[in-house]
Amino acid sequence: MSSLYSISVPVMLDILTATKAVLTKGGEHARSTGAPISEYLGARIYEDMFPLRTQVFIVCNTVRKAVERLTGAAPPGDLGGDAQKERSFEELLAAVDDTAALLEGVAPESVDGRERLRGPCELGPRKFDVDVVDYIRGYSIPTAFFHVNMLYALLRGKGVPLGKMDYLTPFLSPFEPKN
Repeated sequence: MSSLYSISVPVMLDILTATKAVLTKGGEHARSTGAPISEYLGARIYEDMFPLRTQVFIVCNTVRKAVERLTGAAPPGDLGGDAQKERSFEELLAAVDDTAALLEGVAPESVDGRERLRGPCELGPRKFDVDVVDYIRGYSIPTAFFHVNMLYALLRGKGVPLGKMDYLTPFLSPFEPKN
């Protein structure tokens, strides 16, 4: 039987692992080609979208908000608040690592049993009252997936030789190969 913990925390850890893997490969590509990392961090598919650096910030911030919703306790520390803040490559990697460490500290017993607790949720100008499991299933996980996929697409647009397995490998850890 699945629990709130099992459908949330491991999935978000895999999302963060994929984020770090894809971002790291982007940094390696920039170094190997001599391209300024700032060109990667400011990359956008279209001028009205968030740049790469913000995509990573949103993944981390979404997971941090999920931890608060899952446990009922605000996470310690801060990612620096402003999603549009200029961040270095190293700061982005550190934010991913810090967020993963926060998530690794979440105990199943602090999450399970909170599935139907309701609370407010603001998505842009819209306001909702939603329970924890629906918040995680309908907002946190899809939002984090969306922004890590944007990160992947932005880096591919810069010529980073990413493949599907660079993204997918963290999610395959439960799979056991057949002999």
